Amino acid sequence: MNEDTAGLTAQDTAPFRRLHPLSILMKSTTMLGRNIIAIIVLHFSLFDRNIAYTLLAALALITLVAGVTALIWSRFTYQVTDREIRIKSGLLNRNNRSIPFDRIQDVSLEQNLFSRFLGLMTVKLETGAGGGDDDGQLDALARPDAEMLRDTIRDYKDGLSADETAADDRLVAAETPPLFAMDNRRILIAGLFNFSFVLLAIFGAVAQNLDFLLPDGFFDPRRWIEALPEQEAINSISSEIRIIGALAAILSLVTIGLVSGIVATFVREYGFRLDLVDTGQRGFRRRRGLFTRTDMVMPIHRVQAAILQTGPVRACFGWYHLKFTSLAGDANGETDHSAAPCARLAEIDPILDQCGIHQAPLDLEFGRVNPAFWWRKAVFAGLIITAIALGTGFFLHPGFQAISLLALPVLLILFLNWRHHQYALDDSQIYVRSGWWRRKLTILPLRKIQSIDISQSPLDHPLDLATITLGIAGGSAIRPLKIEAIGFAKAMDLRHRLLSRITMPPTAG
Repeated sequence: MNEDTAGLTAQDTAPFRRLHPLSILMKSTTMLGRNIIAIIVLHFSLFDRNIAYTLLAALALITLVAGVTALIWSRFTYQVTDREIRIKSGLLNRNNRSIPFDRIQDVSLEQNLFSRFLGLMTVKLETGAGGGDDDGQLDALARPDAEMLRDTIRDYKDGLSADETAADDRLVAAETPPLFAMDNRRILIAGLFNFSFVLLAIFGAVAQNLDFLLPDGFFDPRRWIEALPEQEAINSISSEIRIIGALAAILSLVTIGLVSGIVATFVREYGFRLDLVDTGQRGFRRRRGLFTRTDMVMPIHRVQAAILQTGPVRACFGWYHLKFTSLAGDANGETDHSAAPCARLAEIDPILDQCGIHQAPLDLEFGRVNPAFWWRKAVFAGLIITAIALGTGFFLHPGFQAISLLALPVLLILFLNWRHHQYALDDSQIYVRSGWWRRKLTILPLRKIQSIDISQSPLDHPLDLATITLGIAGGSAIRPLKIEAIGFAKAMDLRHRLLSRITMPPTAG
């Protein structure tokens, strides 16, 4: 017995395994797809449209990518014991990593369109150490192996048999109705409310990479500013036709935004299904995705807060988006998990009940913050817009002074945001509303509060105002839960009431 195996149990000496051989094909195809634009650029520029040179370059690239990918695959092995997973990787610098099951916070499975065709899945391990791919990733395993690994890790903490619970999970998923699901009609409704310019951004990115095919100065706004007033055809058009043209341009942008939102929503939410997993660690199992299919289980005990999102139009039709703030991150590292992207309040209640969270009672009174919340921002925004209007009007064209008219809708939106920034407290939860166009109601159980901070900026002192920041385990450090522009005395009173109803835990999680 050598020193590498001394003192190891039979489980510790489990054989090291490689990823599925088809992962070489999958990763090579992915890497080649990222370099197609580079080959096209070389064809039109360096190779002067010589097809022979382009084919030779493409063949060399395919050979290089396939060879490197195969070499990386041969040097990547993993071992699953009864309490940890070990990964060996690296070509020149070898890396041996051990990830105890106790440290794994979440396991998610992912399939893109190509890996689904090959019957492979990517296993992503989230430990909270670095987030994303840095935590641990097996790309890719056969689907049965990936699902078995996920069940083994998830059930380890409860001391259950992975073989038994995996069979139970499949039986539950097959026989019980989902906790929430969306058909194509519901996804279409959700897409109508998810206005986006993602398609316009994609077209712009492609045009930027193929700019050598476009006229010189195509992306230079000064060229268009100088050229448009000099066009006799435009100057001869009546003002009515110009207005119609402007309206048509706005309508085109709105149409692009709606189509982009629908397409993006279908790609992300296709086949959305939320199930309750009762075996092992109780949690929500969410599956969704058209091209990239994700399958993740979010433990219920790691849910910290619920978020209800809607908008002025969406609320009129009674549609809401339920999210959970959780200690577990998804495949993209996000901690706000979609649980019901387009649902009625009656459909949301059963999901919240599983977490011990309830919606705000109808008779609960919400308090409003100080009007300084909006007028201080209004003064600052007005000064910025006025400066931009005067500067562009003086240096470019006097017509740009009309930009100052944007101050009116901006001031209106700031005022409406103030009207919708409210808070309320009951015996077990605190509720915080924010936003008018993107309305958000955060429901935070008092037992989940980690810290309560009261801060005052230099602008708050003269008005005796303050901001309350509620610390949540797993919450966003960039967008923490805040109650802004609240009177300092009210802030102190609210903190006292919160502290009197909760027992502050010593550590997060």
